Amino acid sequence: MHFTLDLWTSPNHRAFLGVVGHWISGDGKLHSTLLGLRRFHGSHTGVNQAQHFWEVVKLYQLETKVGYFTLDNASNNDTTLTQVGVYLAELGIEFNPTERRLRCFGHVINLVVKAFLWGLNTEVLEGLASRNSSEGDGQEIIELMEWRRQGPMGKLRNICVWICRTPQRRDGFTNKVRSMDRLGAMLLYH
Repeated sequence: MHFTLDLWTSPNHRAFLGVVGHWISGDGKLHSTLLGLRRFHGSHTGVNQAQHFWEVVKLYQLETKVGYFTLDNASNNDTTLTQVGVYLAELGIEFNPTERRLRCFGHVINLVVKAFLWGLNTEVLEGLASRNSSEGDGQEIIELMEWRRQGPMGKLRNICVWICRTPQRRDGFTNKVRSMDRLGAMLLYH
């Protein structure tokens, strides 16, 4: 059984650890299922994350079937797998945490794109993106102007933020893209 783990915080400020299991059945079919979406208590240390994960492993009696892990690049994931190795060693099972850790490709691509677009100054991106729109219209205008100074990519970011601000705008954008797809298909095939 191979695993994907991730910590996240819900909009109501509760932390959760998601545990997804991946395996190939006897007939050769790939399966993935959510094994746990557990409330995460305490600090986000690797040891604490491993303890929450290990509770899920024990629940499903998977202690002898632990395979590889797909995790993001957070440094506490190194500690998580080291601690999983300790649990497995107590059962007499050899486990190399470095060998068993795979990096999440989506997360790697996200980091590469941020580095490409914003260079080493990702604080600009993170700081502006994390601002709450409830700060008022004046703050939103200042934010838009700061992003416009970033050039075309900043303008593109502003457009995306505007579209994603409401479900109605997202639906309108989706409908516009679909109509463009139909128009493009008609022009291409006629």
